[in-house]
Amino acid sequence: MNMMPYSRGYPPLWGIGVPPPSLIYFADTTWAGSDMADKKIKIVSYRRAEWLSPDPNRSLEKFIRNAGTKLATVKDRWIASDDQTLRLAKMENEPTGGLRLHITTETEGEAASFIPKPPAGSTEFALGTQPPPANAEWLDGDAFLYVVDNHVCICTTSMSDSAVKVFLWEYFKKAKLPDEAAKFDLLKKADITKIRLLRTQGVKEVEIRASMFKASATYQARKSHIMSSLGAVAKHVKAILGKPNDVNPDALQVILTLKTDEREKGLSIGEKEIENIAADVVRNAEADDSYAIITKTGQRITPEELFVKTTASIERDGKTVDRDDAWGELVKFFDDLKTDGVLEQ
Repeated sequence: MNMMPYSRGYPPLWGIGVPPPSLIYFADTTWAGSDMADKKIKIVSYRRAEWLSPDPNRSLEKFIRNAGTKLATVKDRWIASDDQTLRLAKMENEPTGGLRLHITTETEGEAASFIPKPPAGSTEFALGTQPPPANAEWLDGDAFLYVVDNHVCICTTSMSDSAVKVFLWEYFKKAKLPDEAAKFDLLKKADITKIRLLRTQGVKEVEIRASMFKASATYQARKSHIMSSLGAVAKHVKAILGKPNDVNPDALQVILTLKTDEREKGLSIGEKEIENIAADVVRNAEADDSYAIITKTGQRITPEELFVKTTASIERDGKTVDRDDAWGELVKFFDDLKTDGVLEQ
């Protein structure tokens, strides 16, 4: 698979000494048409395990290996989540280092719906159901992982990244690992990339859409020291206005737009300040925050954009993809990220 850095339609800058501004990757899609019927185009993405209490010796890979030693058979390697069962179908060493995992989800006893072949001349049809085969369950979804230390490359089918995280949390608890083993999150690598981009290109405008309640002192107090993106901006705005560090905790929806005024003096100072605010917004953004940062070149940065991913053509296997082919693409993706220096940021 050929990996190519892409910057959403803007001319490449790295040929003149500036590093790639975006770490969105796209695979070469020039496959033979006859081969595509047997392949699926899948998204492969990167996550990093971040620990509640940072420790350079703490490794997600090590915890997975330890849990696998304690839970030695497939029969033991499962957890229940709501009405679903999640299983570690296979775990093996990658010859170049790291672990390859295959996690599956199922709903015990649940039938699968099917579409019957309608007879000629019919104007409607009803769906049917098929119970699972004896001693088996229908596959709800699955995930393929390649884990190296705290780096996680992942490819899923009808299974969320959060479900993968929940599986690992509960799997570690079932294996009776130390409590700190489950105190991690799988985070996107977007924030560092976004900050590098806005520092490289400069910031033209910052727009925040959020509830004013989220900027209030009472809300922030409930979350300890963590601030939302609006709270980050509110901190700067209140400092400029000289207001006390508190606002009315109502539920008003606000749209806050910040931009420099090129007609005024002190433009360089204003540009630096808006860059700092934009970086603060990125660092403190939460899952339900909405913001848009427009760089001077017109690049638009939002919470949904600029996270490290690629597309890959992987062999089909029923409703999912071939395990070994998926693992191979994950390892290739990891190697490309390592070569590009992304893993060191």
